[in-house]
Amino acid sequence: MTDANVAVPPPAQGSQGLVLRNTLLLVVAKATAMPISILLTTMMARYLGPEDFGYLYLSATFVGFGFLFVEWGQSGTLPAQVARDRSRAGEVLGSGLAWRGVSAPVVYALLAIGCHALGYPWQLQLALALQSLSIGVGGLLAACQDIVRGFERTDVAARSLVTNQFLNLLIVPPVLMLGGRLAAVLVASAVVNGIVLLLVGRALRPVGVGPLIFRRATTRTLVLDGWPFLLTGLTLALQPNIDAVFLSKLAPAEVVGWHAAAYRLLGALVFPAAALVSALYPTLCRLHAEDQRGFQETARGALRTAALVVGPVAFGTAVFADDVIRLFSRKAFGPAAENLRLYAPFVFLVYFSMPLGASLMAAGRQRAWASLQGLCVVTSLILDPVLVPWFQQRMGNGGLGVCLATVFSEVLMVTGGVWLMPRGVVNRDLARSIVVTLSAGAAMAFVARLLSTTSFWAAAPAAGLAYAAVVWVLGGVDEQQVELLKSIVRRKAAQTADGH
Repeated sequence: MTDANVAVPPPAQGSQGLVLRNTLLLVVAKATAMPISILLTTMMARYLGPEDFGYLYLSATFVGFGFLFVEWGQSGTLPAQVARDRSRAGEVLGSGLAWRGVSAPVVYALLAIGCHALGYPWQLQLALALQSLSIGVGGLLAACQDIVRGFERTDVAARSLVTNQFLNLLIVPPVLMLGGRLAAVLVASAVVNGIVLLLVGRALRPVGVGPLIFRRATTRTLVLDGWPFLLTGLTLALQPNIDAVFLSKLAPAEVVGWHAAAYRLLGALVFPAAALVSALYPTLCRLHAEDQRGFQETARGALRTAALVVGPVAFGTAVFADDVIRLFSRKAFGPAAENLRLYAPFVFLVYFSMPLGASLMAAGRQRAWASLQGLCVVTSLILDPVLVPWFQQRMGNGGLGVCLATVFSEVLMVTGGVWLMPRGVVNRDLARSIVVTLSAGAAMAFVARLLSTTSFWAAAPAAGLAYAAVVWVLGGVDEQQVELLKSIVRRKAAQTADGH
């Protein structure tokens, strides 16, 4: 969402269509890659088992946090620099890559020292090293994609995302089936990132990127301009890292693996909300500057749409958690169903916090929203050391404590977001939409329980139909939302016809 803050010249008449096209390209690419990602995740869980899968989760969480200092907000600064002066694309990319190349080994060394100080075993240290290699190569790939975004093109990023997932699908499963363990999987991931990096590198010159040049002054500018983006990223990444540390130190390794299985599924569950926010955020920014009433109506419409969509996702998560965890292996990951079930309220809340956050950032209230995110970090610091051992001692699954702390944090986010929202956005219509969603969700859960003795493939569609029927009877879908869905379908059809 940082792209909306990029300072670019006033848009031409056709720029709204360009933004829509770019957004849809990424949404379609992510929608295509998501099932592959879920399939790969479940395969890795099955073959690696809870303990190694837990190390995979911990190493990804720690390296993802540490390498924010390697990236240093360049996802915002690189496209901004190129958008202002495309002739400097080679210089900007060369300087950005130089920063990453120097800082990556330093960050990895600090992470390794920190994990050693915390007493983590050699298995995590090995995963940390290979994860740093994989994410480091992925960071070089991301820098190239960010430069291309500065040319107002997302087709390269969309293609590379899908290509990356398909290559992983071709390489990782055979590695697992031939007996490869965690180290082999991470090496395969690094190889895939390297292949995609080469492919994207070949696309740079046709886009308009000149020869790579390193300039110290440009690197300094990137560091100074990237500071606000870095702070935002650190705020978002702190909470999951705090959760990971407390859980790994206060619960056995297999418990970490159970939690990792449930946590990895959240990305797929919240994808519709993320896609909605990605598509609407630029519009919210424009309307806040040009049309306050339009801003209020659009933000309220986004929240009402979120209320409509979240019902089957959140209630389905609670009702069918056992069936979903079977994808990972009920024998090895069975307790993870309770983690996923406890995450259902979080899923419900996050569908509102995401559009609330997008609206607040579009309205210029970034600091207030960041402060709320910081409060969530404090909440984890207070609740995790209490809840994790409590659930571990009484239920043998300390991960439930992390889930409960996360739900409480999201309650704070939604409550604070509603309080900070400009007047006129949250009204009775939105409250009625939430009541309709809860009523339809209750009907969905009732039908699912009635059919609990049947197969998932019979119960899930019937429960979904019950949800849709109650929403329709209670008038949960209005003409405006129907027209919005029709317009999205028409735009996607037109995009397909254009060959995009």
